[in-house]
Amino acid sequence: MISLRPLLAAVLLVLASSCSQKPADLPKARGANVLLVTLDTTRADHIGAYGYPGARTPNIDALAREGVLFEHCITPSAYTLPSHASIMTGLYPPAHGVRLNGDAALGDSQTTLAERLSADGYRTGAFVGAFVLDGRWGLRQGFDHYDDHFQLGPDQRLDLARVQRPANQVVDAALQWLDEDRSKPFFAWLHFYDPHTPYEPPEPFKSQFAGRGPNAMYDGEIAFADSQVGRLLAWLREKGLAENTIVIVTSDHGEGLGSHGESEHGYYIYDYAVRVPLIIRGAGMAPARVTRQVRTIDLFPTILDLVSIGESAKVEGESLLPLITGSEPKERTRYAYSESMATRLQYGWSALYSVRTNAHKYIAAPRSELYDLRDDPGETRNRLDDERRVVLQLRRELTSIREEGEKRAPKAQEANLDDETLRKLASLGYLGGGSSTLRGEDKDLADPKDKLHLFDSVGYAANLISKDDYKQAAEVLEIVLGDDPHVPQAQLLLVSAYRKIGRTADARAILDRQLKEDASNPRALIAMAEILAGEGKTEDMLAICRQALAVDENNARAWELMAEIHMARNDHRGAQPLLRRVVEIQPKLTRSRNNLAASLIATGDLPEAERLLQEILGQYPKFPNAHFHLALMRERQGRLRDARAAYETELKNHPQSFVARFNLGDLLLRTGDARGAEEQMRMLIQQDPGNARPYLMLARLLMDRPGRLPEVEQLAQAGLSRTEDADLKALGYFLLADVYSREGRRNELQDALRKGEHYRALVRS
Repeated sequence: MISLRPLLAAVLLVLASSCSQKPADLPKARGANVLLVTLDTTRADHIGAYGYPGARTPNIDALAREGVLFEHCITPSAYTLPSHASIMTGLYPPAHGVRLNGDAALGDSQTTLAERLSADGYRTGAFVGAFVLDGRWGLRQGFDHYDDHFQLGPDQRLDLARVQRPANQVVDAALQWLDEDRSKPFFAWLHFYDPHTPYEPPEPFKSQFAGRGPNAMYDGEIAFADSQVGRLLAWLREKGLAENTIVIVTSDHGEGLGSHGESEHGYYIYDYAVRVPLIIRGAGMAPARVTRQVRTIDLFPTILDLVSIGESAKVEGESLLPLITGSEPKERTRYAYSESMATRLQYGWSALYSVRTNAHKYIAAPRSELYDLRDDPGETRNRLDDERRVVLQLRRELTSIREEGEKRAPKAQEANLDDETLRKLASLGYLGGGSSTLRGEDKDLADPKDKLHLFDSVGYAANLISKDDYKQAAEVLEIVLGDDPHVPQAQLLLVSAYRKIGRTADARAILDRQLKEDASNPRALIAMAEILAGEGKTEDMLAICRQALAVDENNARAWELMAEIHMARNDHRGAQPLLRRVVEIQPKLTRSRNNLAASLIATGDLPEAERLLQEILGQYPKFPNAHFHLALMRERQGRLRDARAAYETELKNHPQSFVARFNLGDLLLRTGDARGAEEQMRMLIQQDPGNARPYLMLARLLMDRPGRLPEVEQLAQAGLSRTEDADLKALGYFLLADVYSREGRRNELQDALRKGEHYRALVRS
C-alpha cells in the first residue's frame, strides 16, 4: 500500500509557500512600536549569530534566532553621520548630501523616517551616544525628543570621535522617555557608540576579554553593547510590549582591525568597513536567514511597510518584506553602493566608489578593483583583468547610481553650531578640507592605495592637536606635506597648529600658496580672513570676505565675519543687514539669529530681539549666550531682577562664560550687592587670570572699604600689566590716582593722573 502522507505533505508545503508570497499575508502590524538600535563601528563578522566564535553577544544572537538575520547588509559609507543619514532617509549620500562627519548637515528638504512616523501619530525619540550625531547635524528632524546631551565646556578637548557617552547611559535616557507615555505607539532610535575607538569596555567585560587576542577589547565593547540590547529586550518583555514591537539591530559601518593595513575606518570600502549586521524581529515573522544582499537604505521603506504606512518620499531603498516572505524573484539583484569621500574631499586624492552584488564587488579607483566574493571574501585577489564582462556590468550600475544621486543632490546646509564649537571643530580639521577647490576627474588624482601612510600620519597629528600638542603636530604635518605638498587636510591642520604656537606668518604663507593655486578657494579665503581679523587688520579682512562672496554670494561665513567686524566697531546698523543675509542663507543657523538679537538690543529694537531670543530658547534652552543676550535686553528694559536671573541661568548652563559673570558682577554692584559682586570678580580672576577687567573691577569696588587700599593698588597694577586697551589703561591709572590721593602720595598721584588723561584722550580720539 502506497502512503499518501509524503505526497500530502509536499502539496501542503507548496500551498504554504504559495500563500506566503501573497501581499495579504505580509507580516504587517499597523500601529506597532518600532525600536531601532544602531551599533557604531560593528563588523558583522564579530557577532555570534554571524558565526564569530570569539563573540559574547547572547542577546543579539537570541534576537537573530527569533527574527530574520540578513547575512549580507551593506552600508553606503564608513562614516557615522553619512551612514545614519542614509538609514534615516533611504537615500545614498550623493542624494542626501552628507558625505563626511562634521561637514554639511542633513538639509531640511530631506524627509526622514522620524518625520513620516511622527506624521502618522507616533511618539518619536532619539538617544545618541556620540557628538558626531548631535542634532545640530540635521538628524533631529521629526523627533519629538532628541537626547544628545554632551557637555562641551571651553576646557574640554573636542573631537568628533572622542566626545561620547556609554551605552548604559543611552539606555537609561531611552527607558525614562519610553516610560513617560504609553498612549501612542513609539519609534525609538538608540545609538551605541561603544565599539568605536578607544576600545575601553567597562568591567566586567574588560577583565573577561583581557588576554583574548589583539581584538579582545573591541569584542569586549561589542559584548557591553549587547548587554544593553538585553536591557531593552527585557524592558519590552516586562511591559508586555515584545509582541507589538518591531526590533531592528544594525550598524553604521565596520572596523579595519588591520585588514588591508587599515586599523580603524573611513578610508577604504572593503567589506570589513561596509558589511554590517542587520536583524529584524517582528510579530508574524518566521525565523529566517536571508542570504540575498540588502542595504541599510532599505530600512526606511521596510519600516514603513511593516507598520502599513505608505511612502510619500522618493527613496532609493526598497522594502525588505519580499525577501522576508520569500516572494522576491530569485533573479533580481539589489545592487549596493558605497563610497569613501574623505580621500577626495579632505585629502585631494581620488575618491573610492563601489558597487556590490552577492557574488562580486567592483571598486572604481585610478587602479580599479574587482573581487569574487564567493571565492575571496577577504578581497585579496583583484580579478579586474579576468572578468571584463562583470566589470562592464557593475561599472554601468555604479555610473547609474551616481548620476541619479547627483540629479537629486541638495544644496549643502551648514551645521547649526555655536561659535565656540565651530572654532574647536575647525582647529581639528573638520568642516571641510578644500572640497570645493578640487578639479578634474578622480582618474587624474592619486590612488588612495598609495597614500594610506599619509592618511594615518594626518590622523595622528589631529589626535595631537586634540591634546593641545601643537608643536609635535606641526612637525608631523610638515613631514606629510614634504611627501605630498597638496594635501588640503594637512594644510588646514598645519595652519591651525601654526596659529596656536605663534607662527602666524607661516600659517599665512600656506594660505597664500593655496590662493595662488586657486584664488577662488573659499576655505582658504575664510581662514585668511579669520587670521587677519585676529591681527586687527579689519580692512584687509573685509576685502578677503568680499573676495569670497564674489566667488559664492551665499558664503554664510563671509557675511558672518563681516557682521562681526561691524558689531565690534559698535556699528550695529551696519551689522544687521549682513546678519539678516546669513539668516536668509542658513535659516537654522542659531548663532546668527543670536547675534542678530544682540545687535537689535544694541539699537533698541527690543520686540524683534525678544521674538528671536524666545524662538532660540524654545528650540535650544542652553544655547550659548542666548540667556546672556536676554539679560542685556532685560537691563535695557529696567527689569534688573529678571536680568540677574537670566545671567545666572547663562552661568548655570555655561559656567565658564566670562561676559555673563562679569556683567552679573557689575549688575550686583549697581544694585547694592557689593559682596556678591566681589565674589564674581574673584571667581573671574581665578578662571581667567590673564584678563585685566576683573582686577580693575574688583579694585573699584574695594576702594571705599577700610584698610583695603594696598590690595586696591595691587589689583590696579595687575590689571594695567594685563592690558593694552586705552579705556582699561585709563581706568587703571585713575584707580591708582585715587589710591595715591587718599594716601597723600603727591608725586605718584600726578604721574598717575597724567597717564590716565593720556589714555582717556586716546579713547576719545
